[in-house]
Amino acid sequence: MIDPPGWYVYRPVAALAEWDGTAWTGSTHEAGGAAQLPGPPRPFAFLRQSWPWWMLVGQLLVIVPGIVSGYTGSGAWSWTSVVGYTAFMVGTVEVVVRYLPVRRLDRLRGLTVIGVGCGLAGFAIAFGLETVTVRAFGEVATLWLTGPIEEGGKLLVPFLLLAFGSARFKDPLVGLYLVLVSGATTGAVEGTEWQARAHHHWYHLQLALVRPAAELPHVFVTGFAGAVIWLAAWRSHRAVTGAGTVAFLIAVGIHSLHDGFITLFGVSPQPSPASIARSIGQAFATGTAGAFFATGIGIATFLLGRHAIRELTTPSAVTTCPPPWRPQIKAWGRTAVVRAEAGAGTGPATGAGPRTAVPITVPLAVGDPPAVPVAPVTGTPVPVPHLEPSTRPPLLTLPPPPSSSLPPPPSPPTPTPTPPPPPPAPPAGWYVVGGDPRRLGWWDGGRWVHPLHWDGTAWRPG
Repeated sequence: MIDPPGWYVYRPVAALAEWDGTAWTGSTHEAGGAAQLPGPPRPFAFLRQSWPWWMLVGQLLVIVPGIVSGYTGSGAWSWTSVVGYTAFMVGTVEVVVRYLPVRRLDRLRGLTVIGVGCGLAGFAIAFGLETVTVRAFGEVATLWLTGPIEEGGKLLVPFLLLAFGSARFKDPLVGLYLVLVSGATTGAVEGTEWQARAHHHWYHLQLALVRPAAELPHVFVTGFAGAVIWLAAWRSHRAVTGAGTVAFLIAVGIHSLHDGFITLFGVSPQPSPASIARSIGQAFATGTAGAFFATGIGIATFLLGRHAIRELTTPSAVTTCPPPWRPQIKAWGRTAVVRAEAGAGTGPATGAGPRTAVPITVPLAVGDPPAVPVAPVTGTPVPVPHLEPSTRPPLLTLPPPPSSSLPPPPSPPTPTPTPPPPPPAPPAGWYVVGGDPRRLGWWDGGRWVHPLHWDGTAWRPG
């Protein structure tokens, strides 16, 4: 367990979201006050993180074999670029998990090995199917089929583990990590294979400049689908969900459009002789231009992947991560989500009388609980139960005195005053319970739900 179950702040506007100990449930409650959360990071703060250096070193280790292959005329040297592609893909995974506690996952090394195996199996499946489709339907049709083939290949084994594996593989963070490693492995093998099989000496170097950035969608697009699939499955307790299916189709569509787009304009998927570098200068010129284009696509897919992966950011990371990585609490996989707004006005009556609602300053996930002002309890008349005629006690009857000494008739009895109607039910909202600032409850207008207590770290159920 990374963070214990409870209700945590997830955005600067005072709002609580429910964390079940593994993932956000999708339920939220608004409250009064405001939370202090960090703003955007300082410029170039990312240079203190590991991911840009993994990617930079990986890119250099890919370029060096391309230069050697160009000078020697042997593509065998380019097979050693697998080291560079591996380092580059490590940085690609690091950039999307740097605010997720993946290093605290149980048996992380074993998960990494499983993820690499998933990627190798996915690449082998995709390579075999694409070889068959090229022969059967041609290269243009195969480019449009790369989406279902390659995305399905990368996700196949992780999804089978989700559906039929142990409870460990149902954890959304575990599933995301497997998918990211699977996509990174596919990207590393594909990049190496493209570069090593180049059919001209300096084409190895040209591809060395383009292919690392071109492999970014293998991590980001597949990571987008994986985050939605696993989070929706965790919430709904079933592997196949509507949200997960839509996310997979989006990933498939993006991948197919990325590979097949040029064919819409009648452009041949085979590189033209003029686009193949014949010298080291041409290799750097054409390769750098292609790298800029591929990097732009990679950044766009990164933004897509972050949109889903941020939903797995844990409560403890919300207080340190920049705003783009805070969860938005999407309702993926939930059919009955509690999304309640803060109430105002007169609170539920506790004890002897009504209590006035006051704004509650919601604490952060760590620190001491705030001082919650509590309105004084004011006494109110206790309503007297109204007795219906059928339930009133019978009157005492006496025999009448002699007629000669009849007293004057008694005065009519004073009518019993009708008790005032009960006060109207207070509106929905968060209220202090029993005068204890460490106890909160959500009044839904008719009953108490979601009782919370402050344990010194966060608001917990109960």
